[in-house]
Amino acid sequence: MDILVLFIIIIFTIIQSVFGVGILVFGTPTLLLLGYSFPETLSYLLPASISISFLQVYEGWNQIRLYRKNVIFFMLPMVGIGLLVIFVFFSFSLNLLIGIILLITAFIRFSESLNKSFEFFFSRNFKFGFLLTGFIHGLTNLGGALLVIITNGLYKSKKDIQPNIAYAYFFMAFIQIILLIILDEFILTQFSFLFPIISAIIYLILGKALFNFTSEKFYRSLMTFFILIYGILLVSQSF
Repeated sequence: MDILVLFIIIIFTIIQSVFGVGILVFGTPTLLLLGYSFPETLSYLLPASISISFLQVYEGWNQIRLYRKNVIFFMLPMVGIGLLVIFVFFSFSLNLLIGIILLITAFIRFSESLNKSFEFFFSRNFKFGFLLTGFIHGLTNLGGALLVIITNGLYKSKKDIQPNIAYAYFFMAFIQIILLIILDEFILTQFSFLFPIISAIIYLILGKALFNFTSEKFYRSLMTFFILIYGILLVSQSF
């Protein structure tokens, strides 16, 4: 099954190279649909996500200004709170909750007027958006869905959007791993160090070229399609 996870990580590494999100937003529902537990899912995906995010942040550092301090002060504490809620205080199946979040996100993205309204609101209230993103991410690993809306409201070019999303993702994944280790929920396997290395290699060889090749319209439309499909699958499985 670790080989299957490796294949999934390779596919979503390519997607994250283009979108700035992918390994967590799409990898999380994929592994949950395959029967992996939430701790297993996080343990497999977070190191790979960190490796890609680090490279994207390194390459786009000059585009990251507003997010540098605000992500750390507003987003990260809420990631910790969300993770503690799901691991310490409550225990329930996340499939339905994650599916609903994805469907709501897809609905917002399909409606141009609604999407613009959300982007406008969160661009003016991005600190509140960061708090909400952090909590959702800690709870479900899907804060990237809202993070994309916020970042699209603040920036218009994908060359600005991608590194800022990657910056937030890097720190959110880092704090998640630290808390998983503290809570003794991080699952270490023989592939734990291999996955992030493979993701980094794929990004450097293929991902950058795909990012430069894709158009803005394709960038947004394909992501919305993926979000919708996974939302439908997760909600359907819950009944």
